[in-house]
Amino acid sequence: MAGSAASRHRNAKVKSFSKSNIANGRFAVDLLLDCYVSWREECLTVRVAYDRWSEGDRLDRQRAYAGYLAALDREEQAARVYADQLERVSRICN
Repeated sequence: MAGSAASRHRNAKVKSFSKSNIANGRFAVDLLLDCYVSWREECLTVRVAYDRWSEGDRLDRQRAYAGYLAALDREEQAARVYADQLERVSRICN
């Protein structure tokens, strides 16, 4: 009987661990999708900022260029966050 109780306890721990891993994996994938969307939104912002810079009048170009550089920085940061999260998900799945 004691062996049976110990066996049930081990099985319960394994099931709990597996459910926890699945929940963590799902959360990580949800976060990955959020990171992807954020990165793609920043990509769009870069395109819009580039258009403003390239099509702006002469007086506004310096400010538009600064906006373009800032958009590039934000896009680069979003790409790093997405890449980091992608790596985390890969480790969880493997």
